[in-house]
Amino acid sequence: MIVYKDARFDPTNVETHLIDIFSIKTKNACACQCYANSLCITGNFIGINQTCILFSAYLQEGQVQMMIDNNASVISFPDRTINTGK
Repeated sequence: MIVYKDARFDPTNVETHLIDIFSIKTKNACACQCYANSLCITGNFIGINQTCILFSAYLQEGQVQMMIDNNASVISFPDRTINTGK
């Protein structure tokens, strides 16, 4: 697992957005939500509004941007493979 503090992941393909989960209090809880979702590879934890956003995209399929004063983190499972059924 890779964690980037004070950052946000923006995927190139918006179709990789899986779900927004609200009332997530910590980045570790967000990491658990991502790991529990078999399609999730990368997640954004936004601490200021306790939101966890899950994506089925690898870090190289988007941009990691710095965030200031937002208590944000990017969580990624780069060695995970997903079965899309194709």
